[in-house]
Amino acid sequence: MPHPRSTRTVTVDVPGHGTQQFSYHCSVPSTAHNGEPLPLIVGIHGKGDNGYDFLIGTNLGVANAVVVTPTGQGLAWSPAPYAITTVEQDTALIEAIIADISSAYSIDPQRVYLAGFSNGGGLVAVLATNNPDKYAGAATVAGAIRSSADELAAGSPIDYLNIHGTWDDVVPYAGENRGGGGVIQPAWDVATAFAERNGDQARTAHIPVEGMGHEWPAGIWARSRGIDVTEIILDFFCITWAEH
Repeated sequence: MPHPRSTRTVTVDVPGHGTQQFSYHCSVPSTAHNGEPLPLIVGIHGKGDNGYDFLIGTNLGVANAVVVTPTGQGLAWSPAPYAITTVEQDTALIEAIIADISSAYSIDPQRVYLAGFSNGGGLVAVLATNNPDKYAGAATVAGAIRSSADELAAGSPIDYLNIHGTWDDVVPYAGENRGGGGVIQPAWDVATAFAERNGDQARTAHIPVEGMGHEWPAGIWARSRGIDVTEIILDFFCITWAEH
């Protein structure tokens, strides 16, 4: 198979929790064995989902790249108020997974990308803001992004793609003040903040999808939506599809 899927276990020094073991899923193309360094995509699921289902549902395994999809503790990610982890803990997990997969396969350290959905998009925004030099690009789909515009606009430039459905009733395109649950930033404001930050030093793209709800259309599920989100993301990251 061109995209054998497997599960790996990584030991992580989690701030405040000591050393713990976590498992994550990965998809590896056949080209991983020809000696050429491959891009790496870290896929981060939404609330209530898990790494395995996210890998299958998004069809990210078609990429000519190594794809890793961890599962958040409690099936969620910081900085959402319902997360049981902190940003520091989730950052430690993601960085440990990148180090682990890089020890197993030839990964191009200049081509490590982030892609997140909903709650996972919120973590992607934080990672891209706090540690932009570690990633070549980031993409969020229906991102529940709680970082303020000032926070998003700070830091080093990083290629950023924002895709959001205009009919999203879970994470509204126009944003939402959830009171004790924090403020979800409007998709346009998020993209504008990244554009301000990037200037002409990095790319910023925003795709509002008319009629799309809270979803990630890919593969056969993309036909009724007129957009294959995975195809758009891979194109933005300049990653080809693996040969079958």
